[in-house]
Amino acid sequence: MMYDLLVITNCHLDPRDGGSIGGTERQIISVAEALAKEGLDVALVHSITDGTDKVINGVKHLNVYRHYYDYSKVRLMANHFGYYGNFHGNYQMNNIHVPPLSPIEANCAEKTFCWFHNWFHLTNNDYPRIFNSKAVQNYVYKDNPFSHRVTKLPDDRVIYYMIPKGLVVQPQETREDYLYWMSAFGKGMKEAVLMYISLYERGLTRRPFHISIPPQRAKKDVEICEKMIVEVNNNGYPIRFFGEMKYADALTKLSKAACLFRPGLPQETFGLVYLEANQLGVPVLTYKGDAGEEILHDKHNMLIDKHHKMQDIANWMIDIQDQKTSVDMSKFDPKKITKEWVKLIENA
Repeated sequence: MMYDLLVITNCHLDPRDGGSIGGTERQIISVAEALAKEGLDVALVHSITDGTDKVINGVKHLNVYRHYYDYSKVRLMANHFGYYGNFHGNYQMNNIHVPPLSPIEANCAEKTFCWFHNWFHLTNNDYPRIFNSKAVQNYVYKDNPFSHRVTKLPDDRVIYYMIPKGLVVQPQETREDYLYWMSAFGKGMKEAVLMYISLYERGLTRRPFHISIPPQRAKKDVEICEKMIVEVNNNGYPIRFFGEMKYADALTKLSKAACLFRPGLPQETFGLVYLEANQLGVPVLTYKGDAGEEILHDKHNMLIDKHHKMQDIANWMIDIQDQKTSVDMSKFDPKKITKEWVKLIENA
């Protein structure tokens, strides 16, 4: 069978786990389903939990073990892969469930793109790249340790994430008085807790700090979070860990927060949660230097750097009381983003 678009990824895209998958996974599914609505034949190749092929919302979900050599007009290698420059010119997927892209497989598509969602040390120039933000594009071309080996290819481009026009949660008329973190533990939760403690010890905030993480397949992260919060609470800090929280529930809690408190590293390559927060009217505090600068244009957000004083952050948290943010949707409009993907496939 010849697909218009075949996406191969080591992301966990089991559609029955919609409440537990992250922003990258949700975006891959959103793009695939939007293109399917345009009449394109789209398939996602990933490690399905039960190993059974299925069709969901017009998109074929195919077990990675059986569909590696399916033909397509455009093939996307999506997320968590790095190029190791071996003599075959292979892309090695960093996941034990996904074997390397072989020379035979690379020839199964009329056009192969690499879809970048994370910070990569890219060392090859074999396939054109699709970046999810200008921040990632600049990192690959200029800032990564191997950038001197990278050549900008004619078909390289930035295609932003799309965000649904109507979230499953709506903005609140009045919000509550807590700071909120919603993200994976490895995205800087420890740094955020330490900054909060620093603010609290200086008497610069008395707002409680609420934390949730998405459902984890690695339960060790949950145990680490629980242990850390128990330790800080023993010292009297009003930090509450809500544990694993599904997407819709986390958005509901976000919609009620005084702000999204995200001063942590590593930085976001896109930051879908920034868009979601501002669309819900919730201000965001995060570091400069990542894709947040392409998204967070509302004056009520705060992008900090290492030179910011704690008092400045405290003043901002006073000023945002009852303030509502907005987001310029023109760059992230689903119709616009879908057209960019359709054009890419048609021109392949």
